[in-house]
Amino acid sequence: MKICFYTDTFLPNVGGTEIVLDNLARQLSRRGESVVVLAPGNGDDVDHGYPVVRYRKPFSKRVGVRQTLPKLLALHAQHRFDVIHCHSAYPPAYVATTLRGWFGTPVVVRPHGTDILPGERIRKHPRLEERLRETLRSVDAVVAQGEFLQEVVSELGVEQRRIRVIHNGVDLARFANAGAFDHPRPYILALGNLSHRKGFDVLLRAYARLSQPRADLIIAGDGAEADALERLAGELGISGRVRFLGQVEGQTQVDLYRSADFFVCPSRREPFANVILEALASGLPVVASSVGGNLQLVNDGVHGLLFPSEDDAGLATAMQQLIGQPRLIAGMSRSALEFVKDFNWPVVAERYLNLYREVLQFRNLARSA
Repeated sequence: MKICFYTDTFLPNVGGTEIVLDNLARQLSRRGESVVVLAPGNGDDVDHGYPVVRYRKPFSKRVGVRQTLPKLLALHAQHRFDVIHCHSAYPPAYVATTLRGWFGTPVVVRPHGTDILPGERIRKHPRLEERLRETLRSVDAVVAQGEFLQEVVSELGVEQRRIRVIHNGVDLARFANAGAFDHPRPYILALGNLSHRKGFDVLLRAYARLSQPRADLIIAGDGAEADALERLAGELGISGRVRFLGQVEGQTQVDLYRSADFFVCPSRREPFANVILEALASGLPVVASSVGGNLQLVNDGVHGLLFPSEDDAGLATAMQQLIGQPRLIAGMSRSALEFVKDFNWPVVAERYLNLYREVLQFRNLARSA
């Protein structure tokens, strides 16, 4: 099958959207499918295991978003794609529906969350929101990463029969093989973009509430709030027990997960947290805010604990239940590894292939009718 992945963000940027796309493209390529990625940027001179064609990203989401259409059209003329899979509802899917209208090429969309959530930039702009709604109603299938996003997509007017829930995947083999991370004491781990939405300030305040903590706190990641968070740790008097690592990748990231006692996801908003999947694949219990996709990924009391978003006292209580409790952590670890089996990338890739076959078959039947 010939598949075009059309996205508005890609490596070398590192985030959940980019990681999901890269893993899915690699999985499908290894299976013998023909995958081409159309992505913004000038390239990173890395062999991804599949071809990547770059385009100049529009300077605005309001005007000029169709300037990528000639590049997409040229790629289609060269490869004759069976399916165009857009990794963002707007503008990639908005542009791809034009090609669908001309050639009948099925379009599948996987919104990455912030492109469709109420209160985010696109939904705040009436004209862009209307484009978003029209696009989602006209494509062949919309993939929701979880039940939370399924509800959001449905509220945008998409028929239930065209919505498919396909969770993000995780490479279980990768996280099963880890060494020891170099840190002198037991530690709690948090990892992600250091932005307000991720709630790391809540985590710092919760950690400061702990009485004589037996574990340090390690925060990995980079972002706009990095300096402010380090200042907050100083103001709270916990700088000596909190370690900020910056961006961590590759085997170091795997080792960092596997050596932790447990993982914390304190997000204020979270459509579907890939970091939680990675933590579960590493056998870590997860303490997470009870928002969005976290509710589908963390089974409270089984392989993790949930706390109300913004509630640093509630988060402190949850962490205190796990700190210095090796038997409880071990039991939750076994449950985490069992739960995450269904998210292994080969399993998830097969679900996507089945969806591509389904929409392609439907389009062929419609043409012959």
